[in-house]
Amino acid sequence: MMRHVKTIIVAALSLPLLLLAGCKSIPSYSSDYAKARTNIQGIELDEAKALDIGHRFTSAFNTLGTPAFVESAGALYADQLFINDTLTQFSSRKNLIEHFQGMNKRVSNVSVKLINASYHLDSAYVHWHMTYDFKMFGITRSMNSYGISEIKLDANNKIIFQQDFWDPANGLYRSLPYVGGAYSWVLPFKN
Repeated sequence: MMRHVKTIIVAALSLPLLLLAGCKSIPSYSSDYAKARTNIQGIELDEAKALDIGHRFTSAFNTLGTPAFVESAGALYADQLFINDTLTQFSSRKNLIEHFQGMNKRVSNVSVKLINASYHLDSAYVHWHMTYDFKMFGITRSMNSYGISEIKLDANNKIIFQQDFWDPANGLYRSLPYVGGAYSWVLPFKN
């Protein structure tokens, strides 16, 4: 009974936000991705280079939640870039670093494992599995997500293009305090 009351309260409190969010027109990232993917040319890759990208990428993100993370991950990226991590989009390393600093405050106990790395022309496809603890509203939840990052490098081995493909619904939203309950209520058919 109490769970149903809590769900109703969360839904009632979330409704005004959902209505306001529905009024704002947010463009799809798809056109930005297609444009960037076509216009940003990276160095040509081979199997060894794709695997190296995968190892460097997962190694850097394994430091997420530690003092070393911002420097470690930041060193991977060029000053001008296109990055879309499914939740946010950046075109400069400076803004990405600010985002990393914020992320670093909310996560701990991170483990990122490289599953596979492949390539096509100038794009590496890094398949990863990430587990971490995420803190929001004073509550910490364990998260678990699989994803693939499409990555292009410049001649200096810096990332100039990154598009992450992962499911934030199952990898993040459903586990968040309050948000997860509202999300489950909106999409009850997905367990």
